[in-house]
Amino acid sequence: MPAPDLGPAPAHVITERPLAVHLLPALVAPEALAGGVVIMIDALRASVTISAALAAGATRVVPTLTVEDAERLRGPGRLLGGERGGVLIPGFDLDNSPRAYTAERVRGKEIVFTTANGTAALLHAGSAHEVLIGAVTNVSAIMARVAREPRAVHILCAGTRGEITMDDCLAAGLIAERLVAAGRQVVSDDSTRMCVGLARLAAEHPRGLGAGVLELMTESRGGRGLTRLGFEADLTLCSTIDGVPVVPRFAAGMIALA
Repeated sequence: MPAPDLGPAPAHVITERPLAVHLLPALVAPEALAGGVVIMIDALRASVTISAALAAGATRVVPTLTVEDAERLRGPGRLLGGERGGVLIPGFDLDNSPRAYTAERVRGKEIVFTTANGTAALLHAGSAHEVLIGAVTNVSAIMARVAREPRAVHILCAGTRGEITMDDCLAAGLIAERLVAAGRQVVSDDSTRMCVGLARLAAEHPRGLGAGVLELMTESRGGRGLTRLGFEADLTLCSTIDGVPVVPRFAAGMIALA
């Protein structure tokens, strides 16, 4: 905590099209997101899994905070999906692998979905004017959606167990870099600049941006966890820029395509 006799921070007021990256939900109060547009990122893997399910024809995704909440919503036409500790929850139909959400499995179905970090971050952003779900896999689609947005844009990283993760920060940086290039103004703290720096580091890879993203995602905490669990194919998919080019939108407790 800062010194108790520290004076107020100098004014840094942005009145037009501000952009902020929040490295964890705990670092921003829900009321600070009110009225703005939030892009929630859980890059490995909830953001991508939700996108894949909707792209494959699921009617909607219903996020829940706990396993018990999800089980209470079990019913005809619904599948239970999600993870705890990165693996399938006992009794659930699907895990948190985007590759499992095929059209044959989910078309026309509603997915009740709970994950360790992503769904909690979504619910944290519930007071925003609009909540979108972003990842490496839909950078261009997100950019197209918010490029002309007059409201404040907040990129909210889900993190892992309350800790900052490089995978979320890299995805945030890829989105933020494009928004800054389009004229959006960065708020005073350094979170956005740090994430953009990570994206620029990926772009310096000798084999190009795509290879740099995959390398950094593999080195991240989430990437190491997926490798340990044998989900290398998921890691590759979640690291593919614009690999699932849809924009999920969370409203009234449900997620559907924007």
